Amino acid sequence: MVTPIRGIVKNGLIVPDAPLPEGVQVEIRLCDTTPEVPPDLQEELEAWQRASANALELVERLAQEDAGHETR
Repeated sequence: MVTPIRGIVKNGLIVPDAPLPEGVQVEIRLCDTTPEVPPDLQEELEAWQRASANALELVERLAQEDAGHETR
């Protein structure tokens, strides 16, 4: 029996939309078209990406500042 499970590729890895049972055999087939994302969802995804990038910049800056304040 074939059970289609959709997902996306992120950083070169396939991320399924639903958990897969351990040990199950899979076959990957690429779709010919990119699914259409509603504008409101696309806007939300872009906002999350910006927030994530900003958070990473903040963490990196704080790590650099902390490294400059280390006492020996």
